[in-house]
Amino acid sequence: MPKVGGDARERILDEAFVLFSQKGYTATTVRDIAGGVGVKAASLYNHFGGKQEIFDVLIARETAYVEDRVRSAGAVARPDDDPHAYSQAKRADLAKLVWNSYAPFFGDDRIRLFRRMLAVSRYSDTRCAELYQAVFVVRPIKLQETIFSHLIDVGIFEPCDAQLAAEQFHGPMLMAIDSEMPACDAKEFCERHLSAFNAAHERKEKKGKREEGRKGK
Repeated sequence: MPKVGGDARERILDEAFVLFSQKGYTATTVRDIAGGVGVKAASLYNHFGGKQEIFDVLIARETAYVEDRVRSAGAVARPDDDPHAYSQAKRADLAKLVWNSYAPFFGDDRIRLFRRMLAVSRYSDTRCAELYQAVFVVRPIKLQETIFSHLIDVGIFEPCDAQLAAEQFHGPMLMAIDSEMPACDAKEFCERHLSAFNAAHERKEKKGKREEGRKGK
């Protein structure tokens, strides 16, 4: 994994990040982390109160990183972000926008490691299970619900249960993320999934106009 920073605290966090993803939070000890950094365990306590504080700071750092990567792609990163880009984008631009919101989960080593860190411990540590659910399941569904609610409001999608639609859209993408599908395959899968999803949810008159436009060409 690329190192985030060079000071002592960041080196400790980087080493803990790798160890937590390999051994799990419960099985990793302060001595393991200190040994990986090349310091004595006692020295580590000059920077953190213990393993729990390291984990908490790491979670905050990586959660913020995920949000920043998604937002930098122009995609909705928080439920209160403005979703108008999705209703204004043409078909090709929309496909690119949707893929860009998922691309970091397939191509960014830090985010992949973050998912592994939580996934490897989610069956043995309740907090890791809750965090995995929050970051990789609940939050993306909330973001998709925001987008679909907007598309319904502006008349692009047929009225439907926006939360259910969000769950239906994110489910296959989560499957691809969890299987660590290669980014090139995931991009093609996302485009096909989006095309089928749009065909099922777009208002009938809008689909009719597009079909007429294709026939006229």
